Amino acid sequence: MSADFSYSPDFAYRVTPDYAVLISKFENNYEQRRLKASSKLRRFELVFRIRQKSEMDAVKSFFENKKGALTAFTIDIEGEEVKGRFVEGSFWYSLYRYQIYNYGFTFQEVLE
Repeated sequence: MSADFSYSPDFAYRVTPDYAVLISKFENNYEQRRLKASSKLRRFELVFRIRQKSEMDAVKSFFENKKGALTAFTIDIEGEEVKGRFVEGSFWYSLYRYQIYNYGFTFQEVLE
């Protein structure tokens, strides 16, 4: 199966293991915590450096078509197909020089 997102990030990226924890706070400052799921999920901070404007525009359109964090998609990370979503507010881009951009986003693994 091929991934929905076909662009390869730079090799250096950050992975953070994360557990889904539900925190309930009560009026007496008591907190109750419990796991939503027993498996950990990974969060990937992906960066794409020195890329053509056409590629950045395509990724920006992909982000807009997914409505940001609304819709899940798959991405190939070092030969492993991972399903997840954009983390809300994480997509960014900057002009490096004429028609050349740096961009990136945080990708949260999901189980569906």
